[in-house]
Amino acid sequence: MTEAKNETTNNDRSSWSVFLVFSLSLLFLLVVQGQAQGQNTQRCFPETSFCISGRIREFWEENGGLPIFGFPTGPQHEERIEGIPFQVQWFERNRLELHPEKPHPYDVLLGRLGAEGLNQQGRNWQSFPKSELHSGCRFFSETGHNVCGMILARWRANGLEFDRATGKSEAENLALFGFPLSDPQIETLSNGQQYVVQWFERARFELHPENAPPYDILLGLLGNEIQFGSFVTPTPTPTPTPTPTAIPTNTPTVTPRPHHNQPSKTPKPTSPPYPGPPARTPPPYPFS
Repeated sequence: MTEAKNETTNNDRSSWSVFLVFSLSLLFLLVVQGQAQGQNTQRCFPETSFCISGRIREFWEENGGLPIFGFPTGPQHEERIEGIPFQVQWFERNRLELHPEKPHPYDVLLGRLGAEGLNQQGRNWQSFPKSELHSGCRFFSETGHNVCGMILARWRANGLEFDRATGKSEAENLALFGFPLSDPQIETLSNGQQYVVQWFERARFELHPENAPPYDILLGLLGNEIQFGSFVTPTPTPTPTPTPTAIPTNTPTVTPRPHHNQPSKTPKPTSPPYPGPPARTPPPYPFS
């Protein structure tokens, strides 16, 4: 009887051992799987050594990726925007902000880096020259500027994804880029070169004729310029002041005195110096 009892006890211990080993193995597998899933939600970029994950990764991939936002230039972190703390992540061309208080897809918003960049340069976009409606352009009465040609085509081809429908609506265009803050104008960028650019609330379009399409229109690296202070503040070109041409004056001719004992000779009149026409200085023509 004692032997039977001991055998039962040993069997119970063996069962518990097997159960314990099985439970620990299962727990280990769940932990490893969870870590693997967590790593799979990240997308890392060796170019900058930073990763994107979660909702920011989803938004980045659905709304244009590298051409629109560029590489991440820092980790996701808390930052105060207009005095309110938000989780944000900076990219070469913009800043993505998490707004969990808003419904999808508005729970991720883009920074107004076009307006912020101009403000950082000390430039008031509201003082930029306004334009009127031009044929073939989209005129925005909200800001008084036209969007035309290749820039308009690129503006309309991109936008945030709201409805999963084919193509982009103007509401989706506006959500990505915002309203124009300027007309096209020549500016010196951070690389020291001059380009035709147009500012929008959330972007700066740049014409690069030296590049083959589609790289002949690029979005400015506003994220880098605002983060690292690499803006070049445009200096207005002074209008040259024409140098006045001096008006020549006639030198009076002195009448020679006759020598003694010689008849007086009537002097021949000296021809006054008539200057040729002054060289014309071409007027400076503003960019149109």
